[in-house]
Amino acid sequence: MNENNNLAPHAHKRGKGRKFNVIDVLLIVAVVLVVAALVYVFLPSSLIKNLTADETKAIQYTVEFVGVDEAFLNNIQIDQVIYDSVSKSEMGKVYAVDYSHPYEELTYDENNNGVGILTPVEGKYNIQVTITATAQYKSGEGYTVGGTRIAVGEKLFAKFPNFVGEGYCIGLVV
Repeated sequence: MNENNNLAPHAHKRGKGRKFNVIDVLLIVAVVLVVAALVYVFLPSSLIKNLTADETKAIQYTVEFVGVDEAFLNNIQIDQVIYDSVSKSEMGKVYAVDYSHPYEELTYDENNNGVGILTPVEGKYNIQVTITATAQYKSGEGYTVGGTRIAVGEKLFAKFPNFVGEGYCIGLVV
């Protein structure tokens, strides 16, 4: 009789190959994590650092307040701190104020086939306020000051010590 018939099926000798198990997977993951951490720490131009970088820059931006009554013209002064009137966060300091732009409304001239004409409104002005601030820059989001997004065309709600108004950002210099 054949002696091999009495052996259990699992008792047969297996090949020389090694079985891949959970511990091997954990070791590979640990090595990959260590290599990634070393690249992140020691490579200055690391893509990961560039993606997560949060830059701060000094900026100047100009906000225009339209149709302000002349009684309020001198209520915004250089070096005053400006706050967001909604979030109450600081948005910078007044660098310059320009009161020289009269507010104009569109009127139609009945004598000239209804052509539109911009006509200055007595006692109303457009105030342009230039503000300096330290802004955070994040790729894909742009500049923010105190949590408020600063971009040309963005509506801003501003509070000065003696003036509150809403205006639009009309200029940005980095």
